[in-house]
Amino acid sequence: MTTHNWKTGLQEIGDGVFAYIREGVGWDICNSGLIIGDEECLVVDAMMVGGMVRPYLEEIRRITDKPVRYVVDTHHHVDHAFGNQFYRPANILGHEGCRNLLLSRGADPEALTRRWPQYEDDWRQVDLTPPNVTYADKMTVHLGNRSVELIHPGPAHTFGDTLVYLPEEKILFTGDIVFQYLVPLAADGHVSNWIKVIRRLRNKMDIDTIVTGHGPVARKDAMGWTHSYFKKLKKICKEHFRSGKSPEEAASAFLLGELAGWEEPERTLINARRMYLEMRGGSMEGRTS
Repeated sequence: MTTHNWKTGLQEIGDGVFAYIREGVGWDICNSGLIIGDEECLVVDAMMVGGMVRPYLEEIRRITDKPVRYVVDTHHHVDHAFGNQFYRPANILGHEGCRNLLLSRGADPEALTRRWPQYEDDWRQVDLTPPNVTYADKMTVHLGNRSVELIHPGPAHTFGDTLVYLPEEKILFTGDIVFQYLVPLAADGHVSNWIKVIRRLRNKMDIDTIVTGHGPVARKDAMGWTHSYFKKLKKICKEHFRSGKSPEEAASAFLLGELAGWEEPERTLINARRMYLEMRGGSMEGRTS
């Protein structure tokens, strides 16, 4: 894992709004957020295992004694949602697609250990806790006088993404719809719609600050990296697809350019395969390439 020089830990980005930024950007490292209301708190993304969640909860207790009543899953992936169990009895909120995907994928300790053996002890204790409150398009959570908007932008990183938006503060928690220093991943998503989603966020939403799923707190213009990556990938894939060439050939022709040095460049092949599936008109929801 590359060492990065950004500010980590719990940091206030608005009045009573905090980003919890992890060091590094590996697949298992997920940022989180904390929004403090009049009498209760809301957490954005639960992270993954107890060893990650417990220090975070200790940090929260240092700044507020208000209970965490809500946890929002920005999507179903392990690094964002498998920590839900440690926030009980809080309500877990998420898009209906997030809940469905968590339930359909399940949490098989043996399968998880085969893929990520370094967390074997944690997988033995995993207790899948999907959202118990779901929505379809948009939902507002009222923390006293503070309103928190949960927005499903349509398929992007996954088919169950949630954006968490504070309109008064102009702060957006993007989950993995926006990536930094880690090559984006579309294994469960829809590339063409992802491009449209980011364009809409950039052009139509009033945003000053974004908290991405991985990487430092950023300004709105950081969305441009993910947008340009997928626009370039789609163009190359379309050219190769029309020429009868394989996704492997398309991925080999793709140069990261300004994203050179970002971690996990091998994801480009996964993304190219996903783009080919889209161009072939295959069934996409809930699948991985």
